[in-house]
Amino acid sequence: MPSRWVTEHWQTEAGTLDPDALLAHPPRVPFTLLHGAGRFVVWAEEPLAHLGVEDLADLHWERIGAAPPLMPDLLGFVAYEYGYRLDASLPLPPAVADPIPDLRFTLHARVLVADRATGRLHRAVRTLPPEVETRPPALGQGSFRTRKAGDTDTPEAYAAKVARIREEIARGNVYQVNLSRQEAWAIQGDLAELARRLHAANPAPYSALVADPAFVLLSSSPESFLRWGQGLIRSRPIKGTAPRAADPAQDEALARELRSSAKNRAELAMIVDLLRNDLARLCSPVVRVEGFPILESYANVHHLVADIVGTLAGPLRLASLLAALFPGGSITGCPKLAAMGLIRALEPAPRRIYCGALGWMTHDLAAGEWALPIRTAWAADSLLRFGVGGGVVWDSDPREEYEETLHKGRSLVQCLNS
Repeated sequence: MPSRWVTEHWQTEAGTLDPDALLAHPPRVPFTLLHGAGRFVVWAEEPLAHLGVEDLADLHWERIGAAPPLMPDLLGFVAYEYGYRLDASLPLPPAVADPIPDLRFTLHARVLVADRATGRLHRAVRTLPPEVETRPPALGQGSFRTRKAGDTDTPEAYAAKVARIREEIARGNVYQVNLSRQEAWAIQGDLAELARRLHAANPAPYSALVADPAFVLLSSSPESFLRWGQGLIRSRPIKGTAPRAADPAQDEALARELRSSAKNRAELAMIVDLLRNDLARLCSPVVRVEGFPILESYANVHHLVADIVGTLAGPLRLASLLAALFPGGSITGCPKLAAMGLIRALEPAPRRIYCGALGWMTHDLAAGEWALPIRTAWAADSLLRFGVGGGVVWDSDPREEYEETLHKGRSLVQCLNS
């Protein structure tokens, strides 16, 4: 690939970014918005280039001005199906009919980074001969309307798949498998309205909207897949879910029950062990567990979370990062390759951005942060899909596993029906 020479000019002022205001009047050019509950809000518009794994080595970067603490040189995503390319023992990925690429990181012409901690707004303009034709994003126009068009699994079909996984566990082939199902919804109107509804109903740590001319990605994910910088890399897997209750006493009882659940703690322990081994492929020998289990509560669910951190053994390359860690262990199961094979056999539809990765990184991979996009939908050609699932272990109850998917999808379904 030819070299790409990027010049980036930064300016800083007092200011903020209001995600609702941005989504109320989105631009007529493609954009990406990362607007979770953390310190930074990132807005980037007008793609100049879409980059793959092989392209990053050809980037040359010059920064002018005072750059922000977070430098989102590239914003993008990796679809779950990309993981089937990373090991020859895995089955081929399923056929895909949508226009979403399996991997894409985008260099944008204009970037805004709002720092909630300092009240500063950082603006960047980049120069690079454009390689992408600018067309309006596929957000649609008018009042947003939907109707449910299908579901990959009835409760009975989902229960049968849980039973099949338990058979494989009994045979010793797997210990845990993250099974999911998908819903499809016919849509009309402005998808930015759906993004506003979702942001109001479920203000998650990793909310995002990617508006492309051919597709739209909407995420309201609570899960951090990877965060790295200053020589450290961290993952915070979620395993264990309980519904919220309107009554405070009942809600606290549900949280206590989740914290004390042997099944859920065992699920989380398995994934922590898997991720420690995955991170060790990139890190010095000691990979630490700094929190286990941690209770986190969101609009509709409580979760159990762990915090795992390692010291990187050297500079990262995108190919080695993906080979070591992708897809995330919390949405595959363990052993990872065996679980991925069983997922491929049981799930009739490709997961796409659901259970992949979504976020930002510097061009040299010195720092970055990727969400694990659960509570995530993707839309193309007037059809929106989303996935919901959970970890199946020997102690899993098929009825409860299906009900867990309903709890996890509740915010998105409410926003689609409202």
